Amino acid sequence: MSIQVENNLKDSENSEKFEQRVHFLPCKIEEDGPANVHKYFEPYVQENENGELTATFRGRLLNGTKMSLPQGYEAIVVTETKRPLAENADRRFQVAGGFKELTYWNWDKVPSRNDNLVKALDWMDIAEAIHGDD
Repeated sequence: MSIQVENNLKDSENSEKFEQRVHFLPCKIEEDGPANVHKYFEPYVQENENGELTATFRGRLLNGTKMSLPQGYEAIVVTETKRPLAENADRRFQVAGGFKELTYWNWDKVPSRNDNLVKALDWMDIAEAIHGDD
């Protein structure tokens, strides 16, 4: 099986499409489609003087922080328009957008350097220092 990713975005679309706002929530939502996050979630996010964020999702307290991807990295969002019928068939994805920053949320505790996502992003810098071209 091969995986192919095609970038069909024009340069004029790139600036807007690659500045998507992303929220990483500690839950699984059984939906894969657009959500009106700007109207129903973001207006209720509160930021304190330390830059820490709080919000609620379905009545549960969320604590969050804004995180940037390491320098030189950019995340992309891909979509698959037609999933193949066979499990080992070739798959095609298209670039739908991307982001360089995300809002990371935890239930009932402030995000810290001990969280797995934070460690994974730190690992990119560590790997570059170990295996870089210097």
